[in-house]
This record gives sequence, structure tokens and C-alpha cells, in this order.
Amino acid sequence: MCGYVANPGDSASVETFRESVKRCLARAEFMKDFYDRFLASSDEVREKFRNTDLEKQRQMVADSLYLMAVAGQSPGREGIAWSEMSRLAERHAQSNRDIRPALYDLWLDCLLQAARQHDPEYSPAVEAAWRDTLRPGIEFMQQRYGSG
Repeated sequence: MCGYVANPGDSASVETFRESVKRCLARAEFMKDFYDRFLASSDEVREKFRNTDLEKQRQMVADSLYLMAVAGQSPGREGIAWSEMSRLAERHAQSNRDIRPALYDLWLDCLLQAARQHDPEYSPAVEAAWRDTLRPGIEFMQQRYGSG
């Protein structure tokens, strides 16, 4: 769905997402379980992370979840959060780390599986909040793949 722009007024969905992220990150195994799932999802993913410091990577992903929440609430892809999203997209682009657009679908699926396991309040509404909140950032990263 190219050109998707989050409704910046949908603060209830973003707040549901943030509360779920807090509950997940409060559990030490959440990020480990996510990366176990993600690395098991494909040979390509395993190869991309072969020489990665996963402890550092876990913290970066946790930070990026909050970044994507802020960016998704900013209309017109403007502001500090979208500037940081541009830098993130450049690092993941074909010309740099070469993270293909399809890998973001695997990333989200594995992230949702881990959230389902670690958030005691996980529900269809919580899942929808994760998807709705992360969608603008994911689509931005996918669209910028060939332009970095």
C-alpha cells in the first residue's frame, strides 16, 4: 500500500502499541525470542546477521520500535523522527546493508509472534495496534530500498 500515511490522530492505537512494547521489553527473553524466531525464518536473514552483535542489535530494535511509533504519528513524514527514519532507511537500503523489502514482512511476523508470547494482555486489538503503528515505518523502509 504505497503512500500510506498514518492518521496522526490515532493516539489510542499508538498508546496501545507502546504499552504492549513496555510489557514485552520488561521480559528479558522477549528480544532473544524475537531474534531466535527471526534468524530461524530464513537463510537470508541468518546470513545478514552472521557477524552482528545481537545484544547491541536487540537494543537498537527496541529503540526503533519507539522511533516508528513517533514517526507514525507525525503527519507528512516531517520532523525529527522521520529524519532518523531516513537515516535508518539509508543504512538498510540496497546500496548499504541490502535489506530486501520482503524481509520486513518476516521481521514483523516474528516480532508479533514474540509479542503474542510475552505480552500477557496480547489480543487482536493489541496486534492491530502493532500493525497500524509500525506500518508507516515499514512501508517507508520498503519504499526507500532502492534509493539509498
